[in-house]
Order: sequence, then C-alpha cells, then structure tokens
Amino acid sequence: MEFVKVANGGAFHSALYHKLIHSIVNSTSPATFLVDLLASKYFKYIDVRYFTFISLKKLASTLEGKDVSDDKIASADGTNESQLSSNMECVIHNMYYAISHVPPLQGSDNTSDFEMWSSSESDHKQLSTNSDADDKPLKPQKHYTNVLSAAKITKKMKLKFTKAWIAYLRLPLPLDVYKEVLVNLHQAVIPYLSNPIMLCDFLTRSYDVGGVISVMALSSLFVLMTQYGLEYPNFYEKLYALLVPSTFMAKHRARFFQLLDSCLKSPLLPAYLAASFAKKLSRLLLSVPPSGALVITALIHNILRRHPSINCLVHREDDVDEGKGDHRTDEGMATNSDNAKTGAMPCQKSGIDHFNSSEIDPKKSGAMRSSLWEIDTILHHYCPPVSRFALSLGNDLTVRAKTTEVNVGDFSAGSYATILGAEISRRVKQVPLAFYKATPSSLFSGTDFAGWTFKCEETPEMINDNNENGTKDLS
Repeated sequence: MEFVKVANGGAFHSALYHKLIHSIVNSTSPATFLVDLLASKYFKYIDVRYFTFISLKKLASTLEGKDVSDDKIASADGTNESQLSSNMECVIHNMYYAISHVPPLQGSDNTSDFEMWSSSESDHKQLSTNSDADDKPLKPQKHYTNVLSAAKITKKMKLKFTKAWIAYLRLPLPLDVYKEVLVNLHQAVIPYLSNPIMLCDFLTRSYDVGGVISVMALSSLFVLMTQYGLEYPNFYEKLYALLVPSTFMAKHRARFFQLLDSCLKSPLLPAYLAASFAKKLSRLLLSVPPSGALVITALIHNILRRHPSINCLVHREDDVDEGKGDHRTDEGMATNSDNAKTGAMPCQKSGIDHFNSSEIDPKKSGAMRSSLWEIDTILHHYCPPVSRFALSLGNDLTVRAKTTEVNVGDFSAGSYATILGAEISRRVKQVPLAFYKATPSSLFSGTDFAGWTFKCEETPEMINDNNENGTKDLS
C-alpha cells in the first residue's frame, strides 16, 4: 500500500492497486486475512474505498463475460466443468467477502470528515475530474475543481458503490452467498445505492423462486415498494403462496411474519384477499408447531380487527346462498315432518368447507364462503399457551375502541424453548397435587362403567387354591 501511495508521483496508483485487488479476489484460498487487514487499516480512507469499488466492478464485469466463454470452451474441448465451476465459486466468495467489508460512505456536510490515504493535490483532481476516472485519462482542471464539495463526493461514492454491487449481483452466485446477500441487502446495500430501483429485477427474480429464497427476498422487496415506489402486480399472490408449513420452521421466519403483518395492514385491501389470508392461516393451525400456532393467532387477530367486513367468517350460522335460504328452509321442514310421521331419524347434512387450500390464487380460494372453524380446534390445544391465547379471538374485534392490535414480533421468533421458559416462569394460582385425600380402592369408580366390578377381594377359598398351586410348582 505504500507503493500505491507514492509510486505515482505522490498520487494514488490506481493500476497498482487494481492488481492487488485482482490477486486477492482470484486467490485459490480464502482471502479473509488480507481483506480483514485492508478493512482494519485502509478502508477508512475514502480514496481507498473509491478505487476498491472501481476494481471490484471491473473484476465482476470481466468474470461475467469469462463465465460465458468458459462454458463454450468446456463444451467444445471437454474440459472438466466441475473444476471451472469450483474456481468460479472461490472467486465469487472472495469477491463477496471483499465488497461486503468495504464500508459505504455515510452522508456528511463537511469535507474534513473524509480522510484520504493519498492526500496530494493530484488525488483530489483524480476524484473530481471524472466519475469514470478508472477508464479515461486525467485532464487538467481549473483551480476551483481541485477540491470537491461533500455533496459531490457522496454522489460519486454512491455511484461507484452502486455499479460495483449491480455488477456483482449479475454473477451466478452460489446458494450460500445468495442467501447471505438477500439477508443483508435491505440494510447494508439498499440505503446507500444511488438508485435502489435498479435492484428490482434481481429481487423479483429471487421472489419468484419460491421457498426460503422468496422469504429472504421479501424484506428488500418490501423496502423498495414502500419507500421507493416500486410496483409489483402479483405481490400478494406470491405472498399467499409462501404460506406453507415449512415457512414456520425457516431460519428467518421472524422477519417474514413481521413483514406479512405489515403487508396486510392496509385498509384498502379487498375483503376477499383478507379473507383468503385469514382462512389460509387458520388452516395452517392444524399442521404447525405450537410456536407457529401462536403467531398465526396473532396474525388472524390483527386481520379481523383491521377488516371488519370479514368477521362473518368467525361465526356462520348456516351455509346457504343469498336468495335461496327460505326455499331450503321449507324443504328442510317438509323433510323433518315426513321423518316424524314415519318415525325415522332426521337426516342432517354434514358441513361443507368451500375453501380450497390447494388453490394458489386467492381470488379462487372460496374463503368468503367458508368459516374459521379451525380456531375452535385450538381452544382444546394440548399446549396451554395456545389455547389461552386463542380465547382472544372470541371477543368482538370490530369494536376498535375496546381492542388493540397484537404485536406479532412478540411471537414471531417463538420455539419450544421459549414456550417452555415462559410456562416455567409463569405464576400459577392452582397447582395440581400428586396425592389423594382418600386412598383409591380401585382403578375406576363404579359410576364409570355401570354393571362392571373392578374391586377384587380375596376369599379363603382363593387363598387355599393359591397355596396348593404354589406347592405343586415346588414339587
């Protein structure tokens, strides 16, 4: 780095620094030590970060073209494709470790806050002359352009930061790097991009993959939609498809449930869409662990409170269509009267749930014709916290003045360990005792099984028979 500082007549030697970054990224072994060394000593300087982004952008663009050419060469010459892919993965891992450890520029109004590694006047010219200083030769500028304002420095750094990340995200990322990028993208990258909408293609492709990848991409996509005006037409259809039992055991489920609650908060949400989400969540109550049942109950509680138009799903008297109720009632009365004359038992039709749980389109799920009968099942859940929390759904949630929304974050990261810990620390007024006030004389009481006797009393005849049998066995 000392050569980078002084080898170009006191100015930052960008070509020499590019060779250093190229050697680090293309190393066959993990480059964690060298990157950590640069991060601890040199990445605090703004010019080092500036040329690091330039070099990483060049390397990513070169690697993207090399990937296509290597595939053609491997198919033509019969080269070992696994060896090429392993070398590519190693380079991509090193590049991600490098680009993720370069701190983005924090906004500042004072240029004195920007410390430079090579503080010569020519370096200031190099940063101020052209945003593509890595590709074009420097041109002499007037004296007032030698020192950039803080706003211009921030703008140029954001531009280089954006180009480096966009070029890197075009590469074929390995699955572990792909997941790590999606987890950190909404916090470590999006706030510092010059135009975050440029990530929409990458995030929509990730959201369309399904499964855990879609769950991870939801955070960044939600940020783009709510803060940067991104329009995604099939957003709720894709979100509805993510409601599967495996989601409730995913590693990043806590963030997903909080975003799901935020996405269903809008009062402009159509009634059929709110009903579909409430019904799909209630159906999942039958197959998720207790921690998942708690967060589902919280979500359903908030949905019913925000959308009073779907409270008919809580309690539905009958399953008749409008305009046909009187006709079906008359038929039912006639049938019952005929059964009374003949002495036959009335025939009761079993309930039909019109909800189609396998339908991926919320419009066609039939949730508005169904009911939330699954809630009644968890009132008898084997886990006491679940059954106690489910009682809150019995309240009239349409009265907003007397009810409050439930914080989904309190339940989103739950597990068996958290439930057990809460039960242990809970104070109970009535404790079950392990003793009887009167010693039981039989396993069952006489009223449990009328006509059966479970008390066995030994008579003298039975004692004599047992003694005789024991004598015969000894002989």
